[in-house]
Amino acid sequence: MDPNHSDAPPPQVSRRAARWILALCGVLLLGSLAAFAYLGLSQWRSSTEDGERIVSAAAGMSFVAPQGWDEVPQEGDDRLVYGQVALSKPTGEGMILLGKLDDSLFAAAESDDARAACSLASGMGEFFFPESGERVDRESKPVKGAEVTGDSCYYRVEFSSGDPDAEVYAAVVRSGDQRWWLTWLGNATVPVDRQAAHALAESIRPL
Repeated sequence: MDPNHSDAPPPQVSRRAARWILALCGVLLLGSLAAFAYLGLSQWRSSTEDGERIVSAAAGMSFVAPQGWDEVPQEGDDRLVYGQVALSKPTGEGMILLGKLDDSLFAAAESDDARAACSLASGMGEFFFPESGERVDRESKPVKGAEVTGDSCYYRVEFSSGDPDAEVYAAVVRSGDQRWWLTWLGNATVPVDRQAAHALAESIRPL
């Protein structure tokens, strides 16, 4: 028998250590499964959203319209006074306008997005609701989308004439040196869905 040869059994792993090893393997397995599930869900959401996006080459952007809203075709002389895209509901209730923020709009003079959004909301309110009234319930919020950041501005108009209140939501977002805007106009009967308006602003992507 070779004196240098040892038949000693290999070191044994204690039951406690084995349990820790098994637990660690289980955690790693669950983590891997969760990562694959998250990746798959993200890809599904992205593909679903991309399938619903409206693309405006004129505005240099795409976005996801709120549920129930459709793009209004621009044909013949039916051109928009402001913006490159208009959205409406089949019932004709409310209106959403979107476009690139350039020198054709007064709000473009404001380099700060928050000031630009409020300037836009003020000007659009005066244009579409010229009747005298008091602006109340003002609200400003930052916008943080996947590819844009900016600010929004909202207010409600109580008309002196007693007509139903009007509502105005406006947002200005940017990506690099490019900026875009949207305005959602509503009233007491068909109020602005501020949550949906915010999601719309955050969905904007440059082309």
